[in-house]
Amino acid sequence: MKFGPGPRGYLGTIGQYALGSGASFGFFMMIGSCIRTDDSVLSAEDRATLRAGMERWRVPVSPMAYYFAQNAKAQPK
Repeated sequence: MKFGPGPRGYLGTIGQYALGSGASFGFFMMIGSCIRTDDSVLSAEDRATLRAGMERWRVPVSPMAYYFAQNAKAQPK
């Protein structure tokens, strides 16, 4: 503290520094926790929840769109 505590005083300056450091630590800890708990193996309950969510937002496809998609795959370019 070369130039003194500033307008907030010693306690306010140290408190601001501690709060900023704690917020940064919490942010990076959150990212690390998300990375560590992200596994590719889903439980049966997770699969059922995912399937239900996908069914909820599924867009109905017309039979003609399905027909054209199948024929496009069968024809060589």
